[in-house]
Amino acid sequence: MAANNKSQPQKSRDTLEKKVDKISKSLSELKTLLCSIKQDPVGRSDKDEGINQRNNQKETLGRSRSAPAALTHVAFDGKLITRLDHRLQVLKLKLVKLEQFQTNVGEELDKHLSTVQSLIKNLDSSRVSSQTTFWIKPDLEGMETKISDLFYQVPSLSGKPEKQKAAAYGFQDDEELIHQGKSCFYLPSMYTNVEDLTKGEVFRQVIQKFKELEIEQKICLLSFAVFPENREVHRTMLMYWWIGEGVLPVEGAEEAVREVLKEFTEKNLVEPVEERRKVAPSSYKMNPFVHSSVVLLSKEIGIFDIYRKGKKPRIKKTVMGKVCLVEGSSIPKKMPSRDHIETVFNVSESSPDFTFKWFSEKPSNKKLMIKLSTTWFKSLKVFYLGRWERSKKRQIQVQNPQLMQCLKHLKNLRFLSFQGIQTIRSLNSSVCKLRKLLILDLRECYGLKKLPEKIGSLENLVYLNMTGCYMLEWIPFRLALLKRLEVLKGFVVSDEVYEGVACKLNYLKGLTKLRKLSIEINRDDLGVGKMMEDLVELKALTSLKVTWRRDIFIGEDSTNIKTLPDQLKKLDLQRFPHEELPTWLHPENLLHLKKLHIGGGRRLKGVGDLPEKATKCAVEVLRLTSLPKLKLGWIELKQIYFPNLAFLENYECPRVTLTPCDGTGIWRSDQD
Repeated sequence: MAANNKSQPQKSRDTLEKKVDKISKSLSELKTLLCSIKQDPVGRSDKDEGINQRNNQKETLGRSRSAPAALTHVAFDGKLITRLDHRLQVLKLKLVKLEQFQTNVGEELDKHLSTVQSLIKNLDSSRVSSQTTFWIKPDLEGMETKISDLFYQVPSLSGKPEKQKAAAYGFQDDEELIHQGKSCFYLPSMYTNVEDLTKGEVFRQVIQKFKELEIEQKICLLSFAVFPENREVHRTMLMYWWIGEGVLPVEGAEEAVREVLKEFTEKNLVEPVEERRKVAPSSYKMNPFVHSSVVLLSKEIGIFDIYRKGKKPRIKKTVMGKVCLVEGSSIPKKMPSRDHIETVFNVSESSPDFTFKWFSEKPSNKKLMIKLSTTWFKSLKVFYLGRWERSKKRQIQVQNPQLMQCLKHLKNLRFLSFQGIQTIRSLNSSVCKLRKLLILDLRECYGLKKLPEKIGSLENLVYLNMTGCYMLEWIPFRLALLKRLEVLKGFVVSDEVYEGVACKLNYLKGLTKLRKLSIEINRDDLGVGKMMEDLVELKALTSLKVTWRRDIFIGEDSTNIKTLPDQLKKLDLQRFPHEELPTWLHPENLLHLKKLHIGGGRRLKGVGDLPEKATKCAVEVLRLTSLPKLKLGWIELKQIYFPNLAFLENYECPRVTLTPCDGTGIWRSDQD
């Protein structure tokens, strides 16, 4: 009987970090016991391995999809434990940071408590007046801002006990209120009184400036109507969206979006968000008065219409074929018309997978359903299901697999975004039928583990962004067939166990239009030299970011590289695995590079021998982050190594000394 009882885990009083160490130690023992057994992680049989050894790559792929798991051979791969142990160590680091975060929050709360008590102490209730509340208000508003910042830094936790407790104290969020049928207001404050708004000088100025814009620029401006007032909107997101709408050209889009936003800024229609650690603004926001005017204009023209006075936003299809998903869209009383929809944009909905119903509503005639499902959305150009905000506070979940299967009907889709949808584990092969797709945005899909093998069918794809897809361990080799690709972010250089199915770095040499590339190295034997050898043939490459996923050490890294390609202007190296920079990365050899970032290199000690005179290094922006052993003084850094330096970030580099950086670790020549 005892043998049939399930063993109960023993409760331990160890700290969380100690528990991680114990699991790691146990995994090491398990690996020792099983190290003689090998496993193929993509499920290939022994027969498939023989085929792979004969370099018949195509045949191997065919069998790997169909071959059943071998029942007579219990396969095991020691690298699985290595990956698991690596994730445990990352978890341990996060736990340490969480403990430090709790300490910081405690200190911040103590300050706020002291502030409030001081206000109470200094306030004489018998002489409270409007002047008194006037000087108190800034203190309270400042406190509200800081508390909100803390609130959004706390990881979101879900669970019935917590929700019940929140309900008991009236702390339910907007989404919960919506699903309980309670009202939730989400309306620009200035727009609540349309009559007063239209009489104001700001509205007249916005109208005048709007008339001066080209037709494409007018559509760009009116797109700001979907965002909450005074919210920051990132330039890259706007560029993706506007390309999808067809109001920005695909070729030269990055420069075009800058020109549009520059003109909006000059006309005081938008405001750039200045960040000291950024060389130039990358986000923009709209003044509440201007925003309210744009909301009204957008409604009258019929582009976007989600706001109503005194009521929560609604899902509605406009005459221009735009549909915005807002909180509560998943339980609408009436679905929008399906005819001529050009854009579906998720403004604030956390459960957008209900949209699959638009593709699969069942009419009385079953054959008719199949025919209509292929025509209802033939006009759809933009399907933005993911998160547009840079903030991660909105958790988006898509649980219904039917939504993925329905993607095959979107024959004219230009832009597809799943950014921030954590529940996506893999992309359905239906995606590969979107032959007109220009942009595939998979940023921060943390659960994504696999891309479709036929991804090379996306023959018109220009932008593929997989930044933050940490569970991806290999990329299908057919990705190298995307000849029009200009921007590729999140490419994974996989371990040797994926040999035969994964895209190698040197396969990318056929992508002659590739301008921007970010890669994550998921192996322990690839140094910066060998990596660069595979990339020198990318003649259009101007920006490169490389991140080693594991903190490793690579000694001698012989290479034939003498210098960086002349066209490369930006280089970012994270978790740099060497003690010294290779000769071709010494400052005196960086004659064309403009931006250099080296971060997380725990062993890096120097940037090369000190020249006798100032180099001709072209680097203007230098970022040095988390380099505890790097030893460098300000005088040699600025006067010898990097004489053209205009911007320096020095963060967690204790031996980079005497720099004129401010408290945030930033120095700028234009503000010196």
